[in-house]
Amino acid sequence: MILRRVMEHLRKQEWTAIGIDFVIVVLGVFLGIQVSNWNEAAADRRAESAYLSQLQGDLQRIESQVSEQREFEQFQARLAVRVGDIIADDRTAQRSLRIATGLTQLTMRRTLRTESPTFTDLQSSGNLEIISDSELRADIISYFFSARRLEAVIDKNNVYFVDEALLPFLRDHGYPARPWNDELMGMQSPQSGRSSGPFSGEIYAGRLFQSQGLSAVAGPGAPSWAPVTAQLAWRAYVSEGNVATAQNLLDATRALEARIERHLDGAHQ
Repeated sequence: MILRRVMEHLRKQEWTAIGIDFVIVVLGVFLGIQVSNWNEAAADRRAESAYLSQLQGDLQRIESQVSEQREFEQFQARLAVRVGDIIADDRTAQRSLRIATGLTQLTMRRTLRTESPTFTDLQSSGNLEIISDSELRADIISYFFSARRLEAVIDKNNVYFVDEALLPFLRDHGYPARPWNDELMGMQSPQSGRSSGPFSGEIYAGRLFQSQGLSAVAGPGAPSWAPVTAQLAWRAYVSEGNVATAQNLLDATRALEARIERHLDGAHQ
């Protein structure tokens, strides 16, 4: 239509009309490009909002996991101190069983993993640039880099002080394993560390787990408790350090959640 009009104007040498037609064509192309850009930008903002909302959900799950890790490490540190007190002060008939129960629990540890499927998707798909705020984008990348480092700190502590130190020490010196008992120990363990249910009852009801089990190492003529209390001191020390590491990660997680929330609130206004 426009081309036919232009040709007609050219034959008649109607230069003003030709100029008007040219402006109309250029304006139409410009507006078409602008509309396309606006649509693309709107699609990007919708995608950004969806990604950040999903990331918020991941961070909430991470916050819950880190809180559980902190609670567990606090419990282990307090338990190490409690077992040390039992060794020093308890003269009751249940002393040996309480020591064995506490030592068994202290060989337990948790592995923390701050996984975010959303962040993994953003990285692998190359969609990180869809986050329009460059500072927020940098904060997200920095957070997950730091999270991996803090995870590694806790994991290395547990491998060195629990897996490769306390557990072999107790095993090699003949200290028996005993199931946890809140009433016996006067402490309520984190739910994730408990043994319960018919199967656990079946296993722990046997003679293997009913004897006191420390007479060979804690009876008359037994070696000093000093090596055990040294292990307990290290166990309390490493868990106390893990608590601080978990708290740092928890603070960073909450800060990033709040940062994303502010960005989303601003985008919706």
